[in-house]
Amino acid sequence: MTLALEHLQKIKESEGLAESIRQDGLDESARIVNAAREHAAVLINKANFEAEKNYDEAMAKANEEAAEDYEKIIHSAKWECDILSESAEKHHEEAVKMIVEKVMGEWRS
Repeated sequence: MTLALEHLQKIKESEGLAESIRQDGLDESARIVNAAREHAAVLINKANFEAEKNYDEAMAKANEEAAEDYEKIIHSAKWECDILSESAEKHHEEAVKMIVEKVMGEWRS
């Protein structure tokens, strides 16, 4: 009977050891999952930061390019207006003469 009791005792010890190993495995897997989640959160935060930084840089560059394009367009339009104004001034006197002649010609008729 003692041999049977010793056997039962060893079986209980083995079961206890197996339960301890199983619990250690569960604890370790939970630790690994938590560490992976923390690492993923860090990576997500870093990616969000980089995305915002890239967005800000792209917007700044786009605004700068838009301002340059705006200045070019304004400069070009001013140049065209100046040319048209000069042309109009050159023909102003001639246009006034033509209108006066037309009006006076019709009035004399």
